[in-house]
Amino acid sequence: MEPDEGPEERFDRTEDDREDIAADLQDLVAMRVVFQPQGVKGVVIACQDCGSNHFYEWELLRDNLEHMLDTGEPRMHEPAWNIAEDEYIQWDYGKGYIDALADTGLEPDRRIEVTQCPWCETAFEPHFQFCPRCGRSLGAVRVFRELVANGMDEREARAMLVRAGYEPF
Repeated sequence: MEPDEGPEERFDRTEDDREDIAADLQDLVAMRVVFQPQGVKGVVIACQDCGSNHFYEWELLRDNLEHMLDTGEPRMHEPAWNIAEDEYIQWDYGKGYIDALADTGLEPDRRIEVTQCPWCETAFEPHFQFCPRCGRSLGAVRVFRELVANGMDEREARAMLVRAGYEPF
Protein backbone atom coordinates (compact mmCIF):
# COMPACT_ATOMS: atom_id res chain seq x y z
CA MET A 1 0.00 0.00 0.00
CA GLU A 2 1.36 3.42 -0.95
CA PRO A 3 1.71 6.02 1.80
CA ASP A 4 -0.68 8.96 1.55
CA GLU A 5 1.04 11.59 -0.54
CA GLY A 6 -1.23 14.44 0.58
CA PRO A 7 -3.06 16.81 -1.72
CA GLU A 8 -2.80 16.43 -5.47
CA GLU A 9 0.24 18.14 -6.94
CA ARG A 10 -0.56 21.29 -8.86
CA PHE A 11 0.49 21.37 -12.50
CA ASP A 12 1.73 24.84 -13.39
CA ARG A 13 0.55 26.08 -16.77
CA THR A 14 2.32 28.77 -18.72
CA GLU A 15 0.83 32.24 -18.75
CA ASP A 16 -0.14 31.70 -22.40
CA ASP A 17 -2.01 28.51 -21.44
CA ARG A 18 -3.84 30.32 -18.65
CA GLU A 19 -4.80 33.15 -21.02
CA ASP A 20 -6.10 30.62 -23.55
CA ILE A 21 -8.21 28.88 -20.90
CA ALA A 22 -9.59 32.22 -19.69
CA ALA A 23 -10.44 33.12 -23.30
CA ASP A 24 -12.18 29.76 -23.71
CA LEU A 25 -14.27 30.54 -20.62
CA GLN A 26 -15.32 33.88 -22.13
CA ASP A 27 -16.14 32.19 -25.44
CA LEU A 28 -18.19 29.57 -23.61
CA VAL A 29 -20.24 32.26 -21.86
CA ALA A 30 -20.89 34.03 -25.17
CA MET A 31 -21.86 30.77 -26.90
CA ARG A 32 -24.24 29.91 -24.10
CA VAL A 33 -25.93 33.32 -24.34
CA VAL A 34 -26.43 32.88 -28.09
CA PHE A 35 -27.28 29.19 -28.36
CA GLN A 36 -28.97 28.13 -25.10
CA PRO A 37 -32.17 30.12 -25.83
CA GLN A 38 -32.39 28.09 -29.06
CA GLY A 39 -32.44 24.83 -27.09
CA VAL A 40 -28.75 23.93 -27.38
CA LYS A 41 -27.60 22.02 -24.29
CA GLY A 42 -23.85 22.42 -24.71
CA VAL A 43 -20.88 21.85 -26.99
CA VAL A 44 -19.12 18.95 -28.69
CA ILE A 45 -15.34 18.94 -28.62
CA ALA A 46 -13.26 16.56 -30.72
CA CYS A 47 -10.77 15.02 -28.29
CA GLN A 48 -7.19 15.10 -29.56
CA ASP A 49 -6.16 12.34 -27.14
CA CYS A 50 -8.74 9.65 -27.90
CA GLY A 51 -10.17 10.85 -31.23
CA SER A 52 -13.77 10.74 -29.96
CA ASN A 53 -16.27 13.53 -29.64
CA HIS A 54 -16.91 14.64 -26.07
CA PHE A 55 -20.29 16.19 -25.24
CA TYR A 56 -20.29 18.85 -22.52
CA GLU A 57 -23.28 20.59 -21.06
CA TRP A 58 -22.67 24.29 -20.42
CA GLU A 59 -22.07 24.03 -16.67
CA LEU A 60 -19.89 20.93 -16.91
CA LEU A 61 -17.50 22.57 -19.36
CA ARG A 62 -17.43 25.81 -17.35
CA ASP A 63 -16.56 23.82 -14.21
CA ASN A 64 -13.84 21.90 -16.09
CA LEU A 65 -12.25 25.08 -17.48
CA GLU A 66 -12.32 26.76 -14.06
CA HIS A 67 -10.76 23.63 -12.54
CA MET A 68 -7.95 23.82 -15.13
CA LEU A 69 -7.32 27.45 -14.18
CA ASP A 70 -7.25 26.54 -10.47
CA THR A 71 -5.21 23.32 -10.60
CA GLY A 72 -3.60 23.29 -14.02
CA GLU A 73 -5.04 19.83 -14.75
CA PRO A 74 -8.14 18.87 -16.72
CA ARG A 75 -10.78 16.77 -15.02
CA MET A 76 -11.51 13.25 -16.12
CA HIS A 77 -14.47 13.22 -18.48
CA GLU A 78 -16.90 10.33 -18.38
CA PRO A 79 -18.50 9.44 -21.71
CA ALA A 80 -21.95 10.95 -22.14
CA TRP A 81 -24.87 8.58 -21.91
CA ASN A 82 -27.78 8.58 -24.35
CA ILE A 83 -26.89 11.93 -25.96
CA ALA A 84 -29.10 13.62 -28.54
CA GLU A 85 -26.28 14.90 -30.74
CA ASP A 86 -28.46 17.50 -32.46
CA GLU A 87 -28.86 19.30 -29.10
CA TYR A 88 -25.14 20.20 -29.05
CA ILE A 89 -23.02 22.44 -31.27
CA GLN A 90 -19.45 21.88 -32.36
CA TRP A 91 -17.07 24.10 -30.40
CA ASP A 92 -15.43 25.37 -33.58
CA TYR A 93 -18.80 26.30 -35.11
CA GLY A 94 -19.92 28.14 -31.96
CA LYS A 95 -16.58 29.94 -31.68
CA GLY A 96 -16.72 31.00 -35.32
CA TYR A 97 -20.28 32.22 -34.90
CA ILE A 98 -19.57 34.41 -31.88
CA ASP A 99 -16.38 35.72 -33.51
CA ALA A 100 -18.45 36.70 -36.56
CA LEU A 101 -20.93 38.50 -34.30
CA ALA A 102 -18.06 40.39 -32.67
CA ASP A 103 -16.51 41.23 -36.06
CA THR A 104 -19.78 42.81 -37.18
CA GLY A 105 -20.07 44.80 -33.96
CA LEU A 106 -22.82 42.68 -32.46
CA GLU A 107 -22.54 41.73 -28.82
CA PRO A 108 -24.12 38.32 -28.15
CA ASP A 109 -24.92 39.09 -24.53
CA ARG A 110 -26.52 42.47 -25.26
CA ARG A 111 -30.21 42.04 -25.92
CA ILE A 112 -32.89 44.68 -26.10
CA GLU A 113 -35.41 43.70 -23.47
CA VAL A 114 -39.10 44.09 -24.19
CA THR A 115 -41.53 42.86 -21.51
CA GLN A 116 -44.80 44.47 -22.56
CA CYS A 117 -46.57 44.79 -25.91
CA PRO A 118 -46.84 48.47 -26.94
CA TRP A 119 -50.09 47.74 -28.84
CA CYS A 120 -52.19 45.68 -26.40
CA GLU A 121 -50.08 46.19 -23.23
CA THR A 122 -49.83 42.46 -22.47
CA ALA A 123 -46.89 41.55 -20.22
CA PHE A 124 -44.64 38.64 -21.27
CA GLU A 125 -41.17 37.15 -20.87
CA PRO A 126 -38.23 39.20 -22.27
CA HIS A 127 -37.20 36.46 -24.75
CA PHE A 128 -40.57 36.49 -26.58
CA GLN A 129 -40.37 37.43 -30.26
CA PHE A 130 -44.12 37.92 -30.70
CA CYS A 131 -46.84 39.17 -28.37
CA PRO A 132 -48.71 36.13 -27.01
CA ARG A 133 -52.02 38.03 -27.04
CA CYS A 134 -52.15 40.03 -30.29
CA GLY A 135 -49.44 38.13 -32.20
CA ARG A 136 -47.53 41.21 -33.35
CA SER A 137 -43.78 40.95 -33.95
CA LEU A 138 -41.68 42.75 -31.35
CA GLY A 139 -38.75 43.29 -33.72
CA ALA A 140 -39.73 46.86 -34.58
CA VAL A 141 -39.98 47.73 -30.89
CA ARG A 142 -36.47 46.42 -30.28
CA VAL A 143 -35.12 48.33 -33.30
CA PHE A 144 -36.85 51.49 -32.02
CA ARG A 145 -35.28 51.13 -28.58
CA GLU A 146 -31.83 50.59 -30.11
CA LEU A 147 -32.17 53.66 -32.34
CA VAL A 148 -33.21 55.84 -29.41
CA ALA A 149 -30.44 54.40 -27.19
CA ASN A 150 -27.94 55.37 -29.91
CA GLY A 151 -29.10 58.98 -29.91
CA MET A 152 -31.86 59.16 -32.50
CA ASP A 153 -34.83 61.32 -31.59
CA GLU A 154 -37.88 59.19 -30.64
CA ARG A 155 -40.13 60.95 -33.13
CA GLU A 156 -37.62 60.50 -35.94
CA ALA A 157 -37.11 56.81 -35.06
CA ARG A 158 -40.88 56.16 -35.08
CA ALA A 159 -41.28 57.95 -38.42
CA MET A 160 -38.43 55.95 -39.95
CA LEU A 161 -39.99 52.64 -38.84
CA VAL A 162 -43.38 53.60 -40.28
CA ARG A 163 -41.72 54.60 -43.59
CA ALA A 164 -40.03 51.18 -43.58
CA GLY A 165 -43.45 49.51 -43.38
CA TYR A 166 -43.78 48.74 -39.67
CA GLU A 167 -47.10 49.29 -37.92
CA PRO A 168 -47.06 52.39 -35.64
CA PHE A 169 -46.96 51.77 -31.91
